[in-house]
Amino acid sequence: MRLLPSAWCRRWLAPWLLAPWLAGAASAQLVPPSAPSAPLSLASDPAVLARTALGAERGTLVVGVLRGDKAGYGIAHNPEPLVARAVAPASAEQPMFEIGSVTKVFTGLLLAQAVERGDVALDDSVGKLLAGHAEGVPPAVAAITLRQLVTHTGCLPVMADGVTGGAALAEQFRSFDLPMFWAALARIRLTGVAAPCEARYSNFGMALLGQLLALRYGTSWGELVRARITEPLGMNDTVIPLGDKASRMAPPFAGDQRQRRFDMLAYAPASALRSTAADMLAFSRAVLAGAHGPLGPAATRLLTPLARYEGAEIGYAVMVRGPETGRRTYYHAGVTEGYRTLWLLAPDTGEALIVLASNQRAPLQPVMLAIGKSRYPVPTAEVPIDPKRLADYAGEFRVGKAQVLGFTVRDGRLLARESGKGYNGLTPTGPDRFAVTAIGAQFVFRRGDGGEVNGVTLTQGGSRLEGRRVGAAAVLQD
Repeated sequence: MRLLPSAWCRRWLAPWLLAPWLAGAASAQLVPPSAPSAPLSLASDPAVLARTALGAERGTLVVGVLRGDKAGYGIAHNPEPLVARAVAPASAEQPMFEIGSVTKVFTGLLLAQAVERGDVALDDSVGKLLAGHAEGVPPAVAAITLRQLVTHTGCLPVMADGVTGGAALAEQFRSFDLPMFWAALARIRLTGVAAPCEARYSNFGMALLGQLLALRYGTSWGELVRARITEPLGMNDTVIPLGDKASRMAPPFAGDQRQRRFDMLAYAPASALRSTAADMLAFSRAVLAGAHGPLGPAATRLLTPLARYEGAEIGYAVMVRGPETGRRTYYHAGVTEGYRTLWLLAPDTGEALIVLASNQRAPLQPVMLAIGKSRYPVPTAEVPIDPKRLADYAGEFRVGKAQVLGFTVRDGRLLARESGKGYNGLTPTGPDRFAVTAIGAQFVFRRGDGGEVNGVTLTQGGSRLEGRRVGAAAVLQD
């Protein structure tokens, strides 16, 4: 799950709380969303998933589910058309959508292919690939490696020139051509002294990776995608320029407001692709086939973890959840001004999911949370606790440079929140253990040698965040 930051999206604190998605990045609340009437999972009817994921928002939403070699589709519309039609697997029958930051997975795959070919190495630097093409790049920027670009650990900001969101972000996506992009690289301000930094989502960094690969091969990023991914896989509806396919684009919305399509130039490797559910399932099938499939060893490399990322791991621009020796889930999400997307793989069951919505506010969160809960369940049965012991857990616990979890006690109940968000009640599930049952999250408190609580571990949806105590409990105001 990343996406456009700030007003367009918030990042997940835990990965199943849908809200970064241009690939996404800001932070999600622990507030449980409205739950569907029955538990959802990857085994659910695609039509039910589609209706849940669109909710009451306007537009069109298509869900594609791959189970083994069998593909199924579901569609939802608001308002409902006068004549309902099933979604046929043939691409020509399917509406098209912007996939936003899911585009980054294609850029990650291009890098995986280039590494497999021996054309580049993960530790090749920006400076090495730019030699003879650009001047004035600061040494700290030139030293950033391809590994750091594809894992968001290169200390690069989300966008150039201090832009973090809003109209300026959209304008930069649309207006930056290659000369403007290379000029911005020379004046880019890193978020740390030198790479690697703690993972921090960067559209600029992923666009830079794609443009460096294009330079390496003397072509455009879009042509690389066509020649090495979409054409070999028969993905004829995965494109940047729409041409005669424009009429098949599902009309985009943000809530009830119509939006325009999101065209871009130099930032194309971060978010520019349009596709269909059928094409994205064809892509998923090829990745799930691994080294013996049409993508060869690059398919396996694509999913290989390279760095830590928000309580879990990241591969070649693919988010990785789940324990190293257990079931793993791979995903990415995307959001543009008028579309929202989720792509997910579960290799242990041979399943894949694509959700394509023509409304950037489509509530995909219930579907994402349900899948996380079904794949990574936590204990939810309540175990009574002496209310006097709850004070042991009150306090603030830092889980990242900018993330703090706060716990306090009210009316005999332990409450939790992420900084700046509202409090949520916790259910005691065992010694030093509590859960937010609606979202499948678990808090396990740690004690020091003297028995005092000095840390907490938050697990949810296959991720794990460690926090250490840094302050006293906040005081709740009536």
